[in-house]
Amino acid sequence: PAAHARLLTERQQVADAFAMHLTAVHPRAAAALIGDVAYAILPAESEDRALRIATDFRNRIGNHVLVGVGQVTDGLTLSRSRACADLVLRVLRAGRASRPVARVSDVHSEGLLLELSDLIAERGDTLTGPVARLIAYDRKHSACLVETLGAWLDAFGDVAAASAAVFVHPNTFRYRLRRLSEVGEIDLSDPNARFAAMLQLRLWRPDAAGPAR
Repeated sequence: PAAHARLLTERQQVADAFAMHLTAVHPRAAAALIGDVAYAILPAESEDRALRIATDFRNRIGNHVLVGVGQVTDGLTLSRSRACADLVLRVLRAGRASRPVARVSDVHSEGLLLELSDLIAERGDTLTGPVARLIAYDRKHSACLVETLGAWLDAFGDVAAASAAVFVHPNTFRYRLRRLSEVGEIDLSDPNARFAAMLQLRLWRPDAAGPAR
């Protein structure tokens, strides 16, 4: 209880400091703590300006603060701006971005993957197709075909680079590629098959049944 109370106090202090910082920038700015997030509304003509203001605050308050900047919008679509800020904050909290302050455009790919993971979880989808077959094979035989496929896709089909990434000889890597094509029943020359496999590897962790969150 004492630790929880201390955490609430710290969050409120951050929210209060945020409000003071913003009102110094614009008298009509406002901030409030909702749950564990300090939200702010700032009249700004561009996301770039909002990002600079947020970055300046973060630099002043300390390196434990993460800031997601929503889209510039009118009052009628304020909820959309908040949703964007929430998505950015989820990306930052998940450690999927290399920066502590960001806009949706800065974490577009990471945010899209999170939203797809949400959809998968909501629908209760399970992993199917080539990647599912490779995961099952790896578990049964203590193999590394999923790792091989991921390395090959990440290297855009460059066997030398991919084999170096997983520390095996190129000939061994080529053998594993042929093997995973057979086991996974996947045509690696098909761009749609490659895209689907890459997407599944991003959305599902090989060691888990559900989507990566």
